[in-house]
Amino acid sequence: MNWWPYEKFSIISPFSPDEIRARLAEQVSPPFTGSFFEQLTNRYPTPFKGYVNISEFKIEPVVVGRNSFIPIIKGRIELSESGSIIYITMAMQAAISHLMIGVVIFLIIAGFGGSLQALKANDMDFLSFTPFGILMFIYLMVIYGFNSESNSCRTFLLELLEGNY
Repeated sequence: MNWWPYEKFSIISPFSPDEIRARLAEQVSPPFTGSFFEQLTNRYPTPFKGYVNISEFKIEPVVVGRNSFIPIIKGRIELSESGSIIYITMAMQAAISHLMIGVVIFLIIAGFGGSLQALKANDMDFLSFTPFGILMFIYLMVIYGFNSESNSCRTFLLELLEGNY
């Protein structure tokens, strides 16, 4: 289990880089550029959207509706003696990461401000630590959501490329 919504790993596959690109390209559709409401319906015939180039790819899983925890998967394909090595990085979407950083900063400031105010008044109670509890809940929610999505993507990629770590 990762304690941060970011993951780096590599897959060793017996296939050539061309075969890997072909397998990935079969599972990836170009991103849909319609309106927000049109994106709420699944218009993709494949499980991933994004692009696959000669030496790299950037994909994300297709979901119906919205899911803030789906990882952005970036990869680089290199030739090796026994086939190919695919270096993969999974991370949260940048907008969600920035939003989470803003919420964390706000809750830390609110938590310390409330705790200092309670210490000045000599009235330390459970309510003074509520921002820290909310912060812990948000952290656990983000970690659980990201890890569940990244685990399913990692399993799918391992099966598709018939590789291992």
